[in-house]
Amino acid sequence: MGIVGALIIGQSAVQAGIVSPLLVIVVATTALASFTVPNYELSMAVRILRFAFLIAGAVLGFYGIAILFVVYVVRLSMLKSFGVPFLSPVAPISGAARDVLVRGPIWGMNKRPAFLNTLRSWRQNPMTRPWSAATRREAGEGDGNT
Repeated sequence: MGIVGALIIGQSAVQAGIVSPLLVIVVATTALASFTVPNYELSMAVRILRFAFLIAGAVLGFYGIAILFVVYVVRLSMLKSFGVPFLSPVAPISGAARDVLVRGPIWGMNKRPAFLNTLRSWRQNPMTRPWSAATRREAGEGDGNT
């Protein structure tokens, strides 16, 4: 009921020439998108962050939004969860995490990422492809001719 009322008030504001139609569309889209967050605490954090971006955009325009976005990314890169950086596969670049954007083949993902500091460095048995000479060399079992 509240969204329908807001759209009616928005339509009236557009007809009166107070706001642009694009602003009504953006506000309606963000209001509908706020229902997609299932966790209440997370939705409150997103709401507060949305207000911060709205204020930054009102004060400095696009530059304010860009500056606040950079500040937020820097803040996320400094956070740690259980001793692991929050943006771990991306922010501290490591060669072990090759599957950041696109998942690699399962036979190439035998080792765990180095930034996790686990007791066992192997994700799974290193012999996922026992017929491959490269896999045998990586596992330390000779050259594959045995």
